[in-house]
Amino acid sequence: MRPPRPLPRAERDKEPVVLHEPPPPIPQTEPAPAPDTVPAGWEGIMQPGEQILWRGRPVRRIKWLKLLLASVFGFFFAGFALFWMIMAAQDGGFAWMFGLIHFSVGVGVVAVAVLDERMRLRETWFTLSDRAAYIARRHWWKGKILDTYPITANMPIRLGGGDKAGDVIFATKRVKTKNGYSTQNIGFLDIAQAPEVFALLKYAREALQ
Repeated sequence: MRPPRPLPRAERDKEPVVLHEPPPPIPQTEPAPAPDTVPAGWEGIMQPGEQILWRGRPVRRIKWLKLLLASVFGFFFAGFALFWMIMAAQDGGFAWMFGLIHFSVGVGVVAVAVLDERMRLRETWFTLSDRAAYIARRHWWKGKILDTYPITANMPIRLGGGDKAGDVIFATKRVKTKNGYSTQNIGFLDIAQAPEVFALLKYAREALQ
């Protein structure tokens, strides 16, 4: 068997070819429907002639801080109730059973936090058209929910987030907390290619001006 022939000097002196990862694909606009029709599956929701610009879902990235805070509070509450029930049971009687309520509340706080995060990652869909932004989700208690945000010329939009996942925010709401009220952002949260989606939304808004 003959040994492989060495490469010519000209070939050996060439710089090696470096392979780069391809850039992420740009969201594509779906074909425009006829002026008197709506996209399939959106009957009764979208208006005739409305065109879908983008569809997407949140990046599967767990919000560990939110889960950690809920777990610490829930397990502390449940653990204190369990300790109280053990001490009350030593005195006899059924007084220890009152602690079951607090124990259930603590466990429920952890369970609800886990379910909410799971539903956010697996049961949330975003759709952007040339007339509105749609957020569809399924809640573990309320069932299917569809929120519609019509695009207007004065719609406040902004871009946020980090490198791996970004936010396209187009609305806010006040949420009551134990310390008063806080502002919660509404939009396409934790999505890939957020700058491209933001550009599509901005273009749709400018078309109304």
